[in-house]
Amino acid sequence: MIRPVPSPLDTWQLMGVILASAILWMYYVRLKDQRQPEPRRHLVVAFLLGIVAWALSVGVFVALDALGVDDVKFGEVPWTAFYCFAIIGPLEEGTKALLFCLIVVRWREFDEPMDGFVYAAAISLGFASMENFYNVPDLHWPEQLARTAALPLTHMLFSAIWGLGIGYARFHLPPSFRRTCWQAGSVALAMFVHGLYDFLLFAFQATFVTSGIALILWAFVIWRTRTWAGQPVRAPANAAQGSSPITAQEEK
Repeated sequence: MIRPVPSPLDTWQLMGVILASAILWMYYVRLKDQRQPEPRRHLVVAFLLGIVAWALSVGVFVALDALGVDDVKFGEVPWTAFYCFAIIGPLEEGTKALLFCLIVVRWREFDEPMDGFVYAAAISLGFASMENFYNVPDLHWPEQLARTAALPLTHMLFSAIWGLGIGYARFHLPPSFRRTCWQAGSVALAMFVHGLYDFLLFAFQATFVTSGIALILWAFVIWRTRTWAGQPVRAPANAAQGSSPITAQEEK
């Protein structure tokens, strides 16, 4: 018996599924930030910054392709490792973190460590949404649905590493070499984990291992956000000397 092959979703259906997935995950993130929820307009802007980060990444990938740099080669483990650890991880997490540091941390509403996770997640959802829209149109619809649900989560978990790290450093450490190392180290760790995840998938199709990595990251995010939810909000560590450490709620 010949079974019909599920056809892919059309453009509008795919766009609707991708946006629905992004909204669902953003709602999940906002549930973690009930004490001082971020303005919706800033979440939308952060989502759009994720789209910009995706465009920057694609531009670099296109330039590398024009220069003759090979893409991932299935079966060639050394080159796949180099491409994942030296290009994919640093480029994708680097563009997201760069826009976060250039724009998001300057917002007045960025007033507690939790916000690092919230805005990093919003940027990642924008990035993943565009990546899905670009990469999944030719897949069968069950695969499209699975990817549009899973990819935003993995991107969100990778970026949670630097989002939580930068948020912690900004509100718990004074301007210092240690603070710089903490922030740079969290970005570097996210790049490494992202590269490791892709390497295990591309080189070994190790879906169970990568699922374990995602679960560990998810458990870490849940633990860290719950811990911060019970702590008082501090003034930024780089606040001007002599200013009183009022909470963001009092400031508003």
